[in-house]
Amino acid sequence: MAAGRGSRMTDLTASIPKPLLPIGNRPMIWYPVNMLETAGFQEVIIIALESTSHDIRQALTALCDVKVSLDIVGIPDDADWGTADSLRHIKDKIQTDILVVSCDLVCNVPLHQLADIYRMHNSTLTMLLADLPQTTDSAAILKSKKIGNEQRDFIGLDGDGRRVVIMASEADLDDALTVRRSVLKRHPCVRIKTKLQDAHLFLLKKWVVDYLQQNRPVSTIKGELVPLLVRKQFSRRKKPADVSKAGDLSMVSPPSTKEDNLDIHSFDEDDEMTVLTRSLSSGAGQRVDSTQDSTITCYTHIVTEGMCVRANTLPSYVEANKQILHELAGGDELLVHPSITTKGKYQIGPECMVGEGVSLGDKVTLKKSIIGKHCTIGDRVKITNSVIMNHVTIKDGSILQGCVVCDNAHMGDQCELKDSLVGSSPNIPSKAKYSNEVIVNEEQMLEV
Repeated sequence: MAAGRGSRMTDLTASIPKPLLPIGNRPMIWYPVNMLETAGFQEVIIIALESTSHDIRQALTALCDVKVSLDIVGIPDDADWGTADSLRHIKDKIQTDILVVSCDLVCNVPLHQLADIYRMHNSTLTMLLADLPQTTDSAAILKSKKIGNEQRDFIGLDGDGRRVVIMASEADLDDALTVRRSVLKRHPCVRIKTKLQDAHLFLLKKWVVDYLQQNRPVSTIKGELVPLLVRKQFSRRKKPADVSKAGDLSMVSPPSTKEDNLDIHSFDEDDEMTVLTRSLSSGAGQRVDSTQDSTITCYTHIVTEGMCVRANTLPSYVEANKQILHELAGGDELLVHPSITTKGKYQIGPECMVGEGVSLGDKVTLKKSIIGKHCTIGDRVKITNSVIMNHVTIKDGSILQGCVVCDNAHMGDQCELKDSLVGSSPNIPSKAKYSNEVIVNEEQMLEV
């Protein structure tokens, strides 16, 4: 899913499409695609805006040398589609169960851990959850900025901590969380978690896409489809007389196109092979609730170790870059490109990345920072906990701490910036001092 516009990080995406934002000097979308390729996937369908489709293909194939087969499907730039709408758009390409992942997921969790749960329980949905990120000093940038209120999710897990029995967003609740009696009847012990985040990685049955095709009002996967599937685990399958006098419950001819009359259970009819497979499965005896009323089940894998960050806000984008540096430090990958040129002495810390064609002046100090391609860093410049994108010029004596600097920015001599964002192509005058600000250009600035 790469058609998002980055509405929660507009200061970054105003000039750079969200899927192409650099993380560790690679485009953001490379990380989920590489995760799929590493797991053995041979085909990946990428849903992107028409205006960015060509650039995404160029970035993945020419710059990142991705080997997996890419089918990039463009959607109109003016289309206000959710993730479920995008999935509905490619329904004809989906022939089997699918794995849906967002382009902003930076994760090194082995996918077989999720697939094992999916297969063992023959679940309708298996989703990846992770602890909410604990933003560190390097992610302190613009923490006070409020772009809408970040809402928690209330996630209820069964006693084993694997089955999802409650899924509700704080934004959808009034004063209290209501738990249905049918849930407590089958799961007397429910643990409510409020410090988990959805990683936007889902394994789904193919029939769910068929259901989406008929149920047009469902627009988003996480906000609407997932809570719906979780609720429907505890609803009774409608009797044929209640759905259609003709009694036709086939997937080919659903009972009705009206949402009120559309029985989701009529889409999850198993074929003979699936029934046989389930009966022989090691997890067949574990269906404790074993309801004859519903075959819909929702499970989760919770990340306990490894890296899992959704770079969908400015602080989480900075945190993703920090974790990538930490992950790569001490590994085999060369973090300082051999093409850099230096004028004199310099100091580059162990958790730093310096891109191709960078020019470093005398007595430059870099700590826990990423420098993009073809940047020019002047004498006595100090950069700490920052992300510097491509073609940036920073003149002599400047100091940057906890900043993000976008492409083609130019800073004069002896500038001091702390916890600030510099947009694309502004010219910052010499001796300028900014703290906790978004710097669009020389004349227009937004104080946070």
